[in-house]
Amino acid sequence: MIDPNNINTVRVGQLSEDAFNLTDNIPHEVGTVLKRGTIQSFADFLAAYIGATASIAFRPVTVLDGETLPATSAEEWILVGKGTFFNVGGGATITTTEELNALMSNGTYWFIGVEIPINVDSTITQFIRSGFLSTSPSEDAVFNALALKADNATLNTFTVTDKITLADNEQSFTLPTGHKPLSVHLNGAYQFELTSNNASRIDIWSLTGNILTLTQPTFTGDYIYIVSQ
Repeated sequence: MIDPNNINTVRVGQLSEDAFNLTDNIPHEVGTVLKRGTIQSFADFLAAYIGATASIAFRPVTVLDGETLPATSAEEWILVGKGTFFNVGGGATITTTEELNALMSNGTYWFIGVEIPINVDSTITQFIRSGFLSTSPSEDAVFNALALKADNATLNTFTVTDKITLADNEQSFTLPTGHKPLSVHLNGAYQFELTSNNASRIDIWSLTGNILTLTQPTFTGDYIYIVSQ
C-alpha cells in the first residue's frame, strides 16, 4: 500500500533558489532516458561547443539575480541562472529567461551567448508504475492511486479537499468529533504536526479538540488536503 507521507511531487518553480556550483547536478534527456550531469561537465561541453578552449576562457564566478556582473577586461564567459543582471562597462542590463545561461564578454561588458532551457516537467506522468526510475507521478495520479487503495467505509476516514478562498495568517478546519489527522498537505507539500521539537517550522499544524489549524499563512487559491480518522 502506498504511504502518502512518503510521497511528494514538486515543480521546478516551487523549489527554493540557490546559486549554481560546479558540482551541482542538472538533468538532461538522452534519447528517452533522463540522465544527470554536473555544471562542470556542462561547462566543459559548452566551452568545446562554442570554441572557448581556443580563445575564450570560462570564469567560475557566482552571480545571483539582481546583482551586478563582474568587471571584465578579457574575452571570457560565465554561467548564470534566470534573472536580471546589471552590466558593467556601459553595457545594457541583461535579463535571462531560461534556467541556465552563458553570458559572454567582449572585454568591456557582457551579453547573452546561449540560453539553455532546463525543463523536467516532461518527466511528470499521470501513472504510478513499477520499474520506472526516471519519472515522477503527478499529484492527481497519487491522489487517484490512494483513492483506489483506501476503503473509506471500513476506515471511517474523513477527507477535506478545499481551495482557500480567503487569505489568512492561520486557517482552521473542523474535523469530525474524535478524529485525528492521518495526513495534511498544502499545495501538495506535506505539513507536520506541531511538537516541542519543530515549533520553529512554518509547515506545521496543530489540533485543538476537533479544530485543525495551519500555522503558516495561506493565500487565495491555495489547495488543502486533509485525511483524518
